[in-house]
Amino acid sequence: MRNMIKKTLPIVLLGVSGLVHAQQGQPAPMLVEVNDVKTEMVSEQIWVPGTVMSRTDSNIASEVAGRLAWVAEVGDVIKKGEVLARIDDRLIALEHKQNVADIVKWEARVELLQRKQTRLSKMVALNNSSKDEYDESVSELLIARQELAQAELNKAQSEYRLAQTQVRSPFTALVVERIQNLGEFTSAGQDVIRIVDTDNVEASIRAPLSVVPYLKQGLKVAVKDKRIEKQETIRAVVPVGNAVSRMMEVRVALEPGDFPIGGAVRVALPHSDYHQATTVPRDALVLRKEGAFIYQISANDEAVKVPVTTGVGKGSRIEVMGDIDLNGQVVIRGAERLRAGQKVRMDSQVAVAKLDDI
Repeated sequence: MRNMIKKTLPIVLLGVSGLVHAQQGQPAPMLVEVNDVKTEMVSEQIWVPGTVMSRTDSNIASEVAGRLAWVAEVGDVIKKGEVLARIDDRLIALEHKQNVADIVKWEARVELLQRKQTRLSKMVALNNSSKDEYDESVSELLIARQELAQAELNKAQSEYRLAQTQVRSPFTALVVERIQNLGEFTSAGQDVIRIVDTDNVEASIRAPLSVVPYLKQGLKVAVKDKRIEKQETIRAVVPVGNAVSRMMEVRVALEPGDFPIGGAVRVALPHSDYHQATTVPRDALVLRKEGAFIYQISANDEAVKVPVTTGVGKGSRIEVMGDIDLNGQVVIRGAERLRAGQKVRMDSQVAVAKLDDI
């Protein structure tokens, strides 16, 4: 019952208002909707096409050769450091065991030659052994130590290669393509999987070189597709044009989820210096053969016709020049039927505020 009263009371009030004015021999005030007049910075703009892309779109390769034992599924979200693919590591594991065995062998050889050198040094001091035999033992010990160092290096390399059999994600990403599949053999440096960072998205725009003087990093620009329009920030300007097309690249940072990666967008770029202007909603303009005008509301709720000339458009608003009251409001609904001096009733004045007291 309360909701029905709320819906019907404005109509009743307007009907009563019309009846009162009719009884007084006056036409009922026309109901209109109004909006503010604004003073803001505007410039001429051109709309250029762009493509939404991830800042990081990578084909990930393996550093070691082998048969793929497991590959992440397309559509999986893999966090930074987690495994994207696994390579059969049995052969590398055997090499690692061989390296460990070599280290043990050469450690034993070094220990033996150290004891031999100690004995020979005492014998040489007592003239019980030749100097040449002692020098030969020193050389053998040096070679054995080098072989031990080489075995330890081989072990470190095999441990690294063993770790690389698990191909890990360098950043949190979405798997978008399996370049190779389970069971296939991959070689070192061959691409295995494609991943995309969906949290760092931007638009790549090809723009004419004529906009270079008016662009700068951090400038807010309008980006839109068929669904939405957003104000986004220019991340980078690359003022290097192609000799044939005279076009350059501009990168605009986007919020993840607003526009799909790979989708087409249009971006409004400034094509003149910014200047301060008076703007009104485009719906406020009334176009006639004699020119364009807007209606503002006087202090006694009468429509005031204001002839204007139009300037630069900015989204849903447009620059206008004329004798405009900057502190007043402009009619955006009902202006087509208005006449200068006609009484109006603004939409915001409909008496529904007292419904809560019912």
